[in-house]
Amino acid sequence: MIGIIGAMDAEINELKENIKEIEVKTISNIEFCSGKICNKDVVVAKCGIGKVFAAICAEAMILNYHPEKIIHIGIAGALSNELGIKDVVIAESVVQYDVDQTAFGKPVGFIQGPDIINIVCNKGIVAVFETCAKKLNISFNTGVIASGDKFISNNDDKENIIKNFDAIAVDMEGAATGQVCYINGVDFCVIRAISDNGSDNASETYKGAKQSSSDVATKVLLEYLNA
Repeated sequence: MIGIIGAMDAEINELKENIKEIEVKTISNIEFCSGKICNKDVVVAKCGIGKVFAAICAEAMILNYHPEKIIHIGIAGALSNELGIKDVVIAESVVQYDVDQTAFGKPVGFIQGPDIINIVCNKGIVAVFETCAKKLNISFNTGVIASGDKFISNNDDKENIIKNFDAIAVDMEGAATGQVCYINGVDFCVIRAISDNGSDNASETYKGAKQSSSDVATKVLLEYLNA
């Protein structure tokens, strides 16, 4: 089974519409829709915005559905000048830019316990997503996606994240899902389409591009499921 998580309706509605033999169950106030897409067993859930909701959703999904892999899908802000609106970002690894124990001599983003900063996505999943994007002739880039509980909409925050993590995109959930998967030994990947550039006008750009960018990410994921 493949688990699929998105934060908002715009990111998962089309996927839910594609589920055959659908069964719906509510766990921890999150609706999990299981069934088949492209003859693959899937479970799809809207976690809600932010790292805590993503972690709750991923843990509940793993404990109740035992997926072989989890894909976090949605939209993101660009940190790289090479990325434009509706371009796709495939995460090689994810980091949490708002985890900060520098007062204790740890680097920014250091996660106590597993003692890591970058949580690495499954290389096989990444490679298939790259192939799917190429097949669909969709512009994409692969690199680090940084997550935190803040919508990035100013140049100072943007530059700090680039400086600390060499990240190419920013979101609010992916690394939380990644951490839960890492702790549970579940393969994962994060794929997103760009909705804004993380700068001062990001909120306005985001509003206009939220649905169209979500649709691009969904298109690549459906191609992945059909592969």
